Amino acid sequence: MAGRSGRTVMVLGGGVAGLTAAMELAERGFEVTVVEPSGWGGKARSASVPGTGRGGRLDLPSEHGFRFFPGFYRSLPDTMRRIPLQGSPSGVEGNLREAPEMLSARSGRVGETVADVSLSAGPRTPLQILRARGMKLGAEGELNEELLYFANRMLVYMTSSAQRRLGQWEQTSWWDFTAANGASEEYRKVCVVGATRTVVAARAEECSAHTVGGFLEAFGYGFLGRGGAQAADRVLNGPTSTAWIDPWVRHLARLGVRLELGWRVEGLTVRGRTVAGAVLRGPGGRRREAEADWYVCALPVDRIGALLARGLAEADPELKRTADLRTDWMVGLQFYLTEPTPITRGHVIYQDSPWALTSISQAQFWDTDFAATYGDGTVADCLSVDISSWDTPGILHGKPARECTRAEVAAEVWAQLADALNDGRRRTLHDGLLHSWYLDPAVKNLDGPGPATNDEALLINTTGSWALRPQARTAAVNLFMAGDFVRCPVNLATMEGANQSGRSAANALLEAAGHDAEPAEVHALYEPSELRRLKEVDAALFRQGRRHILDTPPPWSAPTAPDAPTAPTAPDGPDARLSGTG
Repeated sequence: MAGRSGRTVMVLGGGVAGLTAAMELAERGFEVTVVEPSGWGGKARSASVPGTGRGGRLDLPSEHGFRFFPGFYRSLPDTMRRIPLQGSPSGVEGNLREAPEMLSARSGRVGETVADVSLSAGPRTPLQILRARGMKLGAEGELNEELLYFANRMLVYMTSSAQRRLGQWEQTSWWDFTAANGASEEYRKVCVVGATRTVVAARAEECSAHTVGGFLEAFGYGFLGRGGAQAADRVLNGPTSTAWIDPWVRHLARLGVRLELGWRVEGLTVRGRTVAGAVLRGPGGRRREAEADWYVCALPVDRIGALLARGLAEADPELKRTADLRTDWMVGLQFYLTEPTPITRGHVIYQDSPWALTSISQAQFWDTDFAATYGDGTVADCLSVDISSWDTPGILHGKPARECTRAEVAAEVWAQLADALNDGRRRTLHDGLLHSWYLDPAVKNLDGPGPATNDEALLINTTGSWALRPQARTAAVNLFMAGDFVRCPVNLATMEGANQSGRSAANALLEAAGHDAEPAEVHALYEPSELRRLKEVDAALFRQGRRHILDTPPPWSAPTAPDAPTAPTAPDGPDARLSGTG
């Protein structure tokens, strides 16, 4: 080994995964260095709009996309509790605030639904969950056939065995699983497309039923009050970096972690199956080779490709499969408003928006006077919007977002928001309310030249992608992988998944080092005991190549999900989601 003590660790990447691994290892006595090229927190970090602060106020805050913390997150809140914060016995987790409502907004406000998703509302029935998603009922409150069929699809997934989830639903698109062909436009918009584009920035035709079904299952158990007493939806009480990332970095420094910002890994030096060093490029173009006993690669999936040709594939040839993983865009846009505009006390899903928009009015949750703290004193609120579909023509310019200028993107998003929030009686949004806007600078070239690019793309779980994703342990004896693309219980590119992968990398390193410290807990998703027998029955059916016992054809003409494969694929590895949470 390169180091002298056997306890030196270099973490390549300072996003949620890298900082998690650093914290777990530093707490167990390792000497950790973290190198990060851009900013601590990765895609989770917040930033500011340069030059907008006046009169001693801070610049207007911005985000790559709003942060939210579903109730099924368990590993990440555990990390947050362990980050000290003055006056908070629960650490920075104390900066989380419940978002008690969810609005399903529709064009012209026709058919919109506001759901109480608060803890105080108590457990919900499955029918209440469907209503909360904005799913319409039939005449006189009776469920229509399509809604009943969607309930059937969720029941099929929730009672599917681990073997079927990986062996069949991982290979089946959400579009096919929900039998979208032949269904009504409303069914496709709300039950099929809405479940993917507004959550994981993926096309229903491509995203696996294993991923979408798992997310909706976890979210549904939270609404039902199962699996813990956490609020179903929580947000931070200030900008992400202020409320969480900055205290985290300060805590790591107190633990002795060496934090090197502005350094990018350019390659790995590999000897046999051992990483001997990392080639780094830093401020002013400086180049150096750093050595450690152990290495944790916590780079985003879209930056792994360049490293494959510079030592990573030599360390573990199996990692070349990550080059086939796909990413898509889920981009943040902030509108700064001159009046407080709490559209609802939580998140808004714009069911009819071509660009699959979601939003939240932030100032109502922040523990500061927004106008007195940020900007020029005239900005009273920030409407933070996520844009999840960049390839669909809009309603204002008739172009997809990728083909618009930055100003056209902002105008189009404002128009789509207004289409859902305004009607003949009430105008929630109007031009006089708008002070300014700010689009994530990670999106480049919208104003030319060349095609638009995104430096912060998000992994999408296409069908069959589980097999392409690495585990934390690699073939190299001293190299471990972390990131939201690494296999973990939460089968989705989320902060929770990134946190779990950092914990898994730390645990794999502890095992390789022969360290006797207690491993970090990687929390499994909640599984109700009442469904255990049904899953056992389904495992037997799957081994026989037979369909799920509840898997019925839709009440309309459409291709149904394929039969179970005759050669079942079993879950591989202890960190597989199925042997155990976006």
